Amino acid sequence: MNDNNQTDQRDPVRVFEGVVPHSLLEYMNSSIDTARHEWRPADGRRAATMARNFAELLRASDSFNAMESRACSAARGWAAVVLGKELNGEPLYVLRCVDSGMPSQSYLRHYDSHILTILIILQLADGYDRCGDLVVYKRQRESISLIANVRTKTWLMIEHALPLPVRRALLDRDRSRGRCDRIVCLPGNAYVFNGFVTLHSNFDVESGERRSLIIHYYDPGLTAGLQRITQTFRGFRDRLADLF
Repeated sequence: MNDNNQTDQRDPVRVFEGVVPHSLLEYMNSSIDTARHEWRPADGRRAATMARNFAELLRASDSFNAMESRACSAARGWAAVVLGKELNGEPLYVLRCVDSGMPSQSYLRHYDSHILTILIILQLADGYDRCGDLVVYKRQRESISLIANVRTKTWLMIEHALPLPVRRALLDRDRSRGRCDRIVCLPGNAYVFNGFVTLHSNFDVESGERRSLIIHYYDPGLTAGLQRITQTFRGFRDRLADLF
């Protein structure tokens, strides 16, 4: 395991190289190939059981266990110091499989409801310019009260309803002004960051399919029910997509 960012605290994303064996990547992608025809919606966000099973397989690896333990300890320490909270609880497991037919899944700037995010790329899309790469903003937010969090997340939900060209233009503007960085991810590496205070997004996918396993840890409970509203809206949108 090689952590590229152990000493640079200014970088919001830490990269742990080679924590996922190639054989396990092949197995996970094969499992997705077998099951995905049953997914509704097709991006896999409801395949929580498979995502959790993948995480348990990863925990059989010493390198992944060491990385996860270190990241979780740091996240709990941050929550204790910054929020005055001692957090535990079950992680949230998410699969994200996005191709060119899913424009609604790209250029969605957001903060996570959980503090710690571990991102593992299972498969890259084709090409380079539009392959679904992660984009993170350099400046982390400082106002993280319940009111400020709900206000910010509400505004970003409104932004998510904008057409894809508009969302892309907003991100391109911020990249041109040096406000955010593209994180070129590779399968087998783990990308670790505090998604609660780090604004982030993804490029769209022009060709092929990008697959990711995302694990979120430690929800501080600063959404005032907004997370449930968001989940209800997404569920309604998904049911509409199933009909058409």
